[in-house]
Amino acid sequence: MPGMVMDDLPLPQTPWAVGNVPVPHSPSAPTPAPLPLARAIAIVAGLGVTSGYTLALPSGADGVFTASYFPDDPQAERTIYLDQYSGAVLKDIRYDDYGAVSRAVSYGTSLHMGRYFGLANQIVCAVLSLGLAAMAVTGTVMWWKRRPAGKLGAPSRERGTPPMRGWIAGLVLLGIVFPLMGATIVAVWLIDRLLFGRAAHAAA
Repeated sequence: MPGMVMDDLPLPQTPWAVGNVPVPHSPSAPTPAPLPLARAIAIVAGLGVTSGYTLALPSGADGVFTASYFPDDPQAERTIYLDQYSGAVLKDIRYDDYGAVSRAVSYGTSLHMGRYFGLANQIVCAVLSLGLAAMAVTGTVMWWKRRPAGKLGAPSRERGTPPMRGWIAGLVLLGIVFPLMGATIVAVWLIDRLLFGRAAHAAA
């Protein structure tokens, strides 16, 4: 089940929405005797999660059993922590416990990974990925053909070209939804302004 990779969590992959939630600890027992694995599985099944989940074993004396259910539908996500000694449910995190941002991230992750709508979702993601690759190739070819003779600068802009307000608004929106992408866009824009902007002023 693909999810968020967190090195400090008992599971190598958990739902993105609970990636930063602190993991509870099992209280110390007078005579430590961890539950058998079969008993932990039975408890998780009794909570309504019977298949398609990952169960991580306790990592130490105060560790917990962690059941992570990461289905295609974000509303069915579950992360369950069990006391390794008593089997008590320490936390049972569901979609309804997520905040607005976490819910949006869950849906965005499911759509981005091509899981929410099944095969149709995967086809759309594949087409978008191929389209982005094609844009990178054709964009480079177009720039090479239109660049100033003997230079690596940007092609001159045609007069009367309407401002790209729609594109700018779209990029701003993408930058807000995907902050890392937004930071990359800003970094590329600054580099472009610093390098090619100076060259344009010098030529003028």
